[in-house]
Amino acid sequence: VVIVGGGAAGCATALSLVRSKPDATVLILDDADPTSFKIGESLPADAKRILAYLSPDIPTRLSKDISDGLHKRCTGNASAWGAPLLEETYAIMNPFGMGYHLDRAKFDQSLRDAVAGTLKAPSGISKSTFTSIERQSNPERWAITTRDLDSQEPRVYTARWVIDASGRKASLAHKLGANTVKSDSLLAFYALFVSPSTTQDRDYRTLIESSESGWWYSSQLPNNHRVVVYHTDDTDPSSRDARKLDGFLNLLSHQTTYISALVTDGEYDLVVDAKARQPRCTAAGSSYLEPFLDAADVLKWCAVGDAAMAFDPLSSQGMITALKMGSLVGDVVAQDLHGTELDVTSKITDVYSQVRSKYEKEKRYYYEQVTRFDGDFWRVRR
Repeated sequence: VVIVGGGAAGCATALSLVRSKPDATVLILDDADPTSFKIGESLPADAKRILAYLSPDIPTRLSKDISDGLHKRCTGNASAWGAPLLEETYAIMNPFGMGYHLDRAKFDQSLRDAVAGTLKAPSGISKSTFTSIERQSNPERWAITTRDLDSQEPRVYTARWVIDASGRKASLAHKLGANTVKSDSLLAFYALFVSPSTTQDRDYRTLIESSESGWWYSSQLPNNHRVVVYHTDDTDPSSRDARKLDGFLNLLSHQTTYISALVTDGEYDLVVDAKARQPRCTAAGSSYLEPFLDAADVLKWCAVGDAAMAFDPLSSQGMITALKMGSLVGDVVAQDLHGTELDVTSKITDVYSQVRSKYEKEKRYYYEQVTRFDGDFWRVRR
């Protein structure tokens, strides 16, 4: 089995697969830079169960990393959404306790470390970039071509199963003819701030505010950092302003009450990052892959995580769903490799359909709560 992508979905697939079939040969192709900031830091409290299922070492490492200051706990949510006043949801009311505000790059690396500690040669993780895939006969196998990140030399691997865990770009699935269907054109513009070591920001909530042309959120991160994110459609005039630093800061000041106050009171300044200018922009809309698997032949493939189904960040379900998807697909692939009689397509499709249906229903419900604004952003979502 070859898995393209070493993030949450790819690692969950690998761990679940070898949990059910320890003798399976699994290779993850990973081109992530663990030193670069990665958006998507929120992990709900109930993720503890799935992490423990994948490997008992992961929750242990997560707890240690929190104690060492590498991640933060989230004490709840505070939102000025349907009304201008804050409404709070406290973690103490959650049976699973507090969620997490992660240093996402470090968390993903901890998942890869768990995979590396579980897999036995010739299985492993290859630091390489996926470039192409084709069918090979005699024997019938997928031939996956990659480029090694260090040597830049091409390498070819063969497999019966390939898994696309490459995120929204769905690089493998698109090579196989699948298409990503986008439900909207939501963008996320984000900036990373840092406060002086003498300033103590004790607000560990996820803070959300709606505005005329979109919505904002902010989370505290380790090392006196705070991320601020603005979401709007690519067709909205504010998206042009948000691409530039002055425009982003002006929107933050004029469109938010609580988040801008946190930044000001915490004496936050923008982080100077030589690798990327601020603010940064990334796709954040809802989308799904069509088709997301083909298991009718000897050679099979399936997409997991954002490659299969990407969620609006409002749901805070992207990472935990990626972990659950990977766990499901890894187990199904293991059963298939065992030679178990099962309908692979139905088993995965049924779950994916339920997840997407539930997500769409909840997304519609939450956007319909905002009636105090009447801009195009809100009208198309109500």
